[in-house]
Amino acid sequence: MVITIAFGKGGSCKTTTAAALVNYAKSKGKTVLAVDCDPQGNFTFALNGDATAPGLHSVLIDGMAAADAVQSTEQADLIAAGLDLAAAETAIANRPGRDFILRKAIEPLRNKYDYIVLDTQPDLNSIIINALTAADAVLLPIQANSFSMMGLYQMQTTISQVQQYCNPDLTIAGIVLTKYKPRQTLAKDLRDSIAEQAQEMGTHLFDTYIRETTAVEQAQAMQQSLFEYAPRSTAAQDYAALFHEMKI
Repeated sequence: MVITIAFGKGGSCKTTTAAALVNYAKSKGKTVLAVDCDPQGNFTFALNGDATAPGLHSVLIDGMAAADAVQSTEQADLIAAGLDLAAAETAIANRPGRDFILRKAIEPLRNKYDYIVLDTQPDLNSIIINALTAADAVLLPIQANSFSMMGLYQMQTTISQVQQYCNPDLTIAGIVLTKYKPRQTLAKDLRDSIAEQAQEMGTHLFDTYIRETTAVEQAQAMQQSLFEYAPRSTAAQDYAALFHEMKI
């Protein structure tokens, strides 16, 4: 199964969510491939990957076989992002079939892995369109604030266009609240609004929410799996619950 983690706004914990799902799946004996589609390379760093090795740019632009770009770390198999990935947007802009490059590239790897998890950048460009076109499902992590509501409307439009023109089988796995503070009145009110918007999008807001904790940042700084660094942390508990609620 190919899962893209996406949201058209920074700070929504996309990379944190992608890494946590990769880590948890692997802890349960699943085979997982992580694909970093963000030129900032935070997913690559979090998984202790080598950003200087041939990565997604080589796959998208140079025609390298995706299997040849896979590097193995203690946390997962990974197709890394490097700073050269920023140039890929311009390089593929006028290519025929530009939105299907990533989908075709990772197709041969589908049978090798139980899960392929793609982390994306917040900018809505050709790279994220490729990531959505390649996916079976997209997971939307957001924070309960008014700016995220605006981002959710933008994602609805983007996903609808991808479903119409590139990937009619793409489903929205759901929306998950991150850095959520359940005792905060505004957060509770916005949770209701987000749940309503989710219904309009033909999906749902997960019952599981991810509580804010320093354990996540500490694990990432140490380039370790959250489930090894802080297995009893609230975030580890929440992401484990999310994985099971997703039923993937």
